[in-house]
Amino acid sequence: YTIKTFPTPFGHKPLLAGLADTHEAGMIGVTLAMLALLYLFFRGTRLGLAMRAAAANPESARLVGIRVGWMTALGWGMAASIGAVAGILIAPVVFLEPNMMLGVLLYGFAGAVLGGLTSPGGAVLGGFAVGVIENLAGTFIPYFGRELKLSIALILIVVVLMFRPSGLFGRSVVSRV
Repeated sequence: YTIKTFPTPFGHKPLLAGLADTHEAGMIGVTLAMLALLYLFFRGTRLGLAMRAAAANPESARLVGIRVGWMTALGWGMAASIGAVAGILIAPVVFLEPNMMLGVLLYGFAGAVLGGLTSPGGAVLGGFAVGVIENLAGTFIPYFGRELKLSIALILIVVVLMFRPSGLFGRSVVSRV
């Protein structure tokens, strides 16, 4: 395969005295807009409530007339479209090639594990925390240069799963046997 470059939908004009550019600001804006729309969809619409019910307890959702198969298919479709938008946003930063999302997925998973898989807001905060921790470690620990920054996300996943499996904001589930 041939590695290709991908054009940015926002351009590359410097902002904030060169600290950021329009593509980075556009990525942040689109991400925040998508988060707000998803929050409003799942918290404020009957369809969002039906999807949450189908995900939480499919048997009970079927009993009240929710078509769980349709809700699952809709959830997968929404996930695919969100993934496509994420790919369009990240492709100008990394080269367009088959493994381009591997690092992004690892950082996303580390953020979700750190924040808590059962807490969407915690997962977002966990993502920010992973970015801050990774950059601080890459700056202040000489062994972790730019080449080993991805290993920090792996270390975070292992440490969080060992000491707090539900994440920082996730709900712990206690089951008595």
